[in-house]
Amino acid sequence: MNVNRDSAAVPTAETERSAPDADAPASATASAPASAPASASVSAPPDAQGATAAREDLRDRLRNLTLRQQRFERYLSRRLHVDPAGLAVMDHLVNVGPATPTELARRLEASTAATTLIVDRLVAGGHATRQPHPTDRRKVIVTPAEDWGATAYTYVAPIVHGVTEAAAALTPQERSTVVAFLDRVIDAYDHATKP
Repeated sequence: MNVNRDSAAVPTAETERSAPDADAPASATASAPASAPASASVSAPPDAQGATAAREDLRDRLRNLTLRQQRFERYLSRRLHVDPAGLAVMDHLVNVGPATPTELARRLEASTAATTLIVDRLVAGGHATRQPHPTDRRKVIVTPAEDWGATAYTYVAPIVHGVTEAAAALTPQERSTVVAFLDRVIDAYDHATKP
């Protein structure tokens, strides 16, 4: 449910393919002037070119993964008839469990008033219910509708199965490499959003 807010700063995969590669040999992008020294047209070492291509491949795939995740979340919102904020609340309720509006506000990093409006819409749409808190009569807890998780899973299942199959096809060493790489990507996101 991430929003790719850096699209203006980061060129798209298509613009990267159409734009000259800053790390490509000079002869690949433009002819060197006749008076330019011979060193101006010397290409980068093959290992440096390979490293640059590998970085671009990874960056493109991460961008494509993010775009597909965003597209899937929009698809899921339409299928389940909830807006993106409501989908975030329902995701929390299904995967973590019932919560108070204050707890949900912290999860969404939103005000309690804004979260209450989201919960109002979910309750009105039959997606969730408000129930008395079991130990504090001053509070209510928000609970997902009985069949909501199972309904949502019918749409999510193909992704779960696909990811499970992809992971099963990896060797233990490949799996360790992927996990370590993804952990570093997660750390980068956490660092970028640190207050």
